[in-house]
Amino acid sequence: MDKIHISGISCLAHLGVPPQERENPQEILVDVVLSLNLEKAVHSDEVTSTVDYVGIVEKVKKTLKERHFCLLESVAGHLCRSILTDTKIKFVQVKVRKFPEVLREKASYVEVEMTRSQP
Repeated sequence: MDKIHISGISCLAHLGVPPQERENPQEILVDVVLSLNLEKAVHSDEVTSTVDYVGIVEKVKKTLKERHFCLLESVAGHLCRSILTDTKIKFVQVKVRKFPEVLREKASYVEVEMTRSQP
């Protein structure tokens, strides 16, 4: 299976367990790995034979704008479901990173990684 990596998608998200943490959007970083068959794209050299990278980034940002989340795990799951609406994509791996103020002195970031496939 072939892969496309889109790394370091910077997003603003209303995210956190305490309500006051969700009041203001915070920066999170998203990495996406898309697994799909790219053989047709190799031969045709046409964008319709692959996925639109800009479209994937916009889908990630739109998903995060649509609602507030308590858990990073929930963010990752929603992103996987959203990305898999493109049936060319057979598997998706999402990494979501946040930089919680409460852990500033103890850790650089917290990250959740999730892999999902087409049903």
